[in-house]
Amino acid sequence: MGSEVPSRAQWLRRLASRKKDKVAIVLSGGGPLGALQVGALKGLFEHGVRPDMVVGTSVGSMNAAYLAFNPTVEGVKEMERHWRAFTEDDLFPGGRFRAAWARMFVRGNRLFESSGLRRIISTHLGEDTAIEHAQIPLGIVATDLETGAERVFTSGSLVEALLASAAMPGVYPPVEIEGRLYTDGGVANNVPIAPAVEMGATTLYVLNSTSHTSQRRPLVRPMDFFFHGFTLARAQRLTLDLRYFADKVNLVMVPAPALDVFVPFASMEYTNLLIDLSYRHTKKFLAGQLALPGGGQQPTVEAGPSK
Repeated sequence: MGSEVPSRAQWLRRLASRKKDKVAIVLSGGGPLGALQVGALKGLFEHGVRPDMVVGTSVGSMNAAYLAFNPTVEGVKEMERHWRAFTEDDLFPGGRFRAAWARMFVRGNRLFESSGLRRIISTHLGEDTAIEHAQIPLGIVATDLETGAERVFTSGSLVEALLASAAMPGVYPPVEIEGRLYTDGGVANNVPIAPAVEMGATTLYVLNSTSHTSQRRPLVRPMDFFFHGFTLARAQRLTLDLRYFADKVNLVMVPAPALDVFVPFASMEYTNLLIDLSYRHTKKFLAGQLALPGGGQQPTVEAGPSK
């Protein structure tokens, strides 16, 4: 029988494993602007960044799931191919989004069924897949419809958790899991930095595709002001988290490019443009070639640990 007391070499290996930097990629909500995350991920993986875990909200949870089950360069390329092929009919089967607004004022809890989203998830990730079967830890953020509290799913049905995380209030139906109803994770935490830290991350690459950070909604109708106000209110959680975690973990805020076009919530028209713009922008960021306000230069970001 071997000694119960570890040797010095074993002790050093254990100590090193405890001190190992844990890299997370954090993916925000943002609807069709989730295509920006695809281009950014492509740039990050080419730079050598390899996540130990991934956490996402809403459309970011969909991208996070793709990545968690195949956290490789080829996995990102596959995600890109899928995104470039998506159409509005895939997301909103049975009717155009604009026409559906007429149903906003009748009784019910959604404009669309989530059958399109379910079909996408099941086709690419499997109908009966469990979250805990991912190759790296995966966190999926949803919002408790009754309390407003965030819940981070790290086990259980992948399909149900993703449908809950992406269930934009009023657009898709809430999802019942374990006797509780859940809606879009962006309501509680649109940029899930805190869940990634709670999962053990020490370096976080944050991809924030929230609409007001990269494009300005034309404010011409009452509905425009409503949506813009909601987006600003939702962003306050990120402001607080950035202050709280600034000196606790290494936060790498991967910037999204400014857009010359406005991308409507339900439009997939600009997917190719968004992926390509974000890819080039991220490559410049990682190479330290982005000019900062005041004339400074973005410092080069070191690659994370390779696997």
